[in-house]
Amino acid sequence: MTLPLLPLLVATLTSLAPVVKPETPVSVVRYLLTDHFKHDMGFTKASVARKAKWLTADFLKQLNAELDKPSNPDEVPAIDGDPFTDSQEYPKRFVVGNSEIRGDVTRIPVIFTGNGRRRTVAAKLRKTPAGWRVDDLVYEDGRTLRGLLGK
Repeated sequence: MTLPLLPLLVATLTSLAPVVKPETPVSVVRYLLTDHFKHDMGFTKASVARKAKWLTADFLKQLNAELDKPSNPDEVPAIDGDPFTDSQEYPKRFVVGNSEIRGDVTRIPVIFTGNGRRRTVAAKLRKTPAGWRVDDLVYEDGRTLRGLLGK
C-alpha cells in the first residue's frame, strides 16, 4: 500500500463506524438491566458498583450506605431479595416501556416475567449533567427503593 492511500483508508473506515446515539432514558434503563441480568443479580457492593454509571450520585450514595450498615441476623433486612426487579426469585426476562419526559424527570415502566410471575417496576430517572440517570425505583404497591433504604 502506498502512503497516499492511507488517509483514504482511514477516512473510509471512520465513515463506516457506527454512530453513537446519545443516551435516552429508555436506553439507560435497558443498559442497566442488561448488565444486571448478565451478572450476579444479588444486592451487593460489586453489583451496585457495576451499575454506578447509570445511577444518580445521590441514589448510589444511598444504596452504598445501606450496604455498609451492619446486619443483624435476628432481623429481616430492609432489602430482602433483588431491589432492581422487586423479587425473591429472579425473573427471566424484562421489557422496557416508553418514557414520558417531564422536564428533567421521567418514569419508565419495566415488566419482569419468569417463574410464573409478572411484575412491573417503574424506573424514575433524573437528567443530570452526565445525562439521564436512574434516581429511584417504584414498585407496584407504591413503595420506592429510596423509601426502603431510608428505614
